[in-house]
Amino acid sequence: MITLQLRWIHKDLLCLQAIKQLLVIQVWLHVCVAVTVPQFPVTSPPGSDVTLDCSFSYKAGADLTRVVVTWQRPPADDVIHSYYYGQDQLALQNEAYRNRTQLFPEQLSVGNASLRLKQVRGEDEGLYTCAVTNQVESTKGDVRLIVADEFSEPQLVVTDRPDNPDKALLSCISTGYPSASVQWLNETGCDITESSRTSQSLARDGLVEITSHILVSRDANYTCVLTHSRLKQTLKKTITLTKKGFSDRHHNVVWVVSSLLTVVLVTLITTAIYRLNKHRHDTSTPTNTG
Repeated sequence: MITLQLRWIHKDLLCLQAIKQLLVIQVWLHVCVAVTVPQFPVTSPPGSDVTLDCSFSYKAGADLTRVVVTWQRPPADDVIHSYYYGQDQLALQNEAYRNRTQLFPEQLSVGNASLRLKQVRGEDEGLYTCAVTNQVESTKGDVRLIVADEFSEPQLVVTDRPDNPDKALLSCISTGYPSASVQWLNETGCDITESSRTSQSLARDGLVEITSHILVSRDANYTCVLTHSRLKQTLKKTITLTKKGFSDRHHNVVWVVSSLLTVVLVTLITTAIYRLNKHRHDTSTPTNTG
């Protein structure tokens, strides 16, 4: 009887030990996949490559073949990239991302589950979910991607109006992504944007070219103000216009005065050379005393 009781006690102890070990393993697996992602949005210009960072903690010696890394886009949870059984699994990948995504399998051992997105497009902007899963649980984090690029310094182009010399068409041109607002100011700082017309078109490398036109009077200063609210960028360019007739007359007067001064200068130099040569000739001629 005593021997039988000891056997039961021994079995109970073995069961308790097994349960304890299972709990330890579960706790170990629980801390294995704590996911860390950037707190702030990631910004990338269109046409470039960008890395969405995602890392997870793990214990040395963890079986990485049991780790599943999945990148998705909420709310539809479209699959952007999947990795499990030690290799990429792209059968369910959204077609829009075909051949444009990459993980870093050789860095999974150091907890790197980041996604490389190639040839970024405007429609790629939004939220991305990085999920790391093992046999026990799945933890995840969200990364926001902003697709934007700073606008170039505005170029001001003046187009004359043959039908009205006192007027000119001003054009303000800049390239960036995705869009910007254009404001026109006169020399007193008053907003005259209401009289302008602004349009945008597709430029190189997926960027957008913004062009704003405004008909203005000459003999005044005008400023084009371009604001890119997404990147908190403000650019200004000022131009001074003169009256067309006055400018032409001024140019003519300058040309005439310059020509007269040149003629006078040449005459003075010629006269001086002539007198110098005559003086030398007179002094070199011997005097006849008879």
